[in-house]
Amino acid sequence: MTETKLRLPRRVKAPLKKAAAPPRRQSSRLAAKARTQPASESKAPSRKATTTAAPQEQLARGFMEKLDAISRKLSQLALHKAEDEIIKAGVLTPIVSGQNKDLTDVTSSVDSDRTLAEPLYQVVEPQERDMCTKLFSPLESIPDRRKLQAVLLQPPQVKIPIHHSTYGWLKTHVEDERLQDIFDIVEVVGNLCPKLTPRVETALQVKVATDVTEGMQQCFLDTFLLGIIGTAQEYLELDAKVDRNANELSMTQTKSRPDYLLMLNGLLVFKGEEKKAGDVRHIALELIDKMIPGSVGKDGKLDYLLGYATAGSRVLFECIHGDGKMSECSDILNLERVADRVTLIVILLNVVRVACALYNAKY
Repeated sequence: MTETKLRLPRRVKAPLKKAAAPPRRQSSRLAAKARTQPASESKAPSRKATTTAAPQEQLARGFMEKLDAISRKLSQLALHKAEDEIIKAGVLTPIVSGQNKDLTDVTSSVDSDRTLAEPLYQVVEPQERDMCTKLFSPLESIPDRRKLQAVLLQPPQVKIPIHHSTYGWLKTHVEDERLQDIFDIVEVVGNLCPKLTPRVETALQVKVATDVTEGMQQCFLDTFLLGIIGTAQEYLELDAKVDRNANELSMTQTKSRPDYLLMLNGLLVFKGEEKKAGDVRHIALELIDKMIPGSVGKDGKLDYLLGYATAGSRVLFECIHGDGKMSECSDILNLERVADRVTLIVILLNVVRVACALYNAKY
């Protein structure tokens, strides 16, 4: 009985081993058969894989051909040029790392008909202080108020560097010849003003505030005022202070507060009155209604005072030159138009220069 029990497990285990073995023997037979096949038969799977990959290669080739066709079309439209053409044309100005250039080199004029590839330039050490000191430098003499409008529209002393993408967008709204007098392209001149450049670009592209409160409209206008006058504060030799709805006693009647004011060494030199809507010329009358008699004019604290009035997105600049006397020194600007935004930036640059000249002439 004991011997029978020992044999039974052996007979059960033997079939189990045989059942597991066939897959391995079959795999071995297939491998041996594959080794004995002719070379032409063994390459059959490779031909099949090549046939499968062919459609993908054709799709990729077709895609690249379409890209080439688009590139050729853009070249014909003068929207894109090959990199070697750009370098040959002398548009890019590669700058050696650590190299310092004179201000006149950095602010050279730009032929904006030429376009740029991806940045192949290095930005030199920011020269913002030198540029802004010249940009906001006071006029040598006080302009005749009858010629003030032309003075306020003069191109800036130094061109403002903006990015190529912003410049390209501006060209769709403003004549290129005018842009060349005001802006330089960062990627061309290799110079970037870390503060002024983004502030100007924001003002140019910020969305117009409509159907909002007067306070929100002031926020929209502040992108221009802070972008230009706020930057000037950091570089003027005089102590410049900007405020809103504040008491001002040098030229303003008690309990009257301008909506916006710029003071140099405590003296009011520029102010504004802002309303959500209405006739901008009628709103401008508030500029003189709040004045202290005799504060401007030949015997006043300033020969004349610059100011502005707004009605929504419309802006008008005025020159206050006597008691109850005021004359317009700009057209009515509509900030919904990109071209008028460019004009506003130029005017504000010159307002700072004129205001400093007015102050220096008396003090």
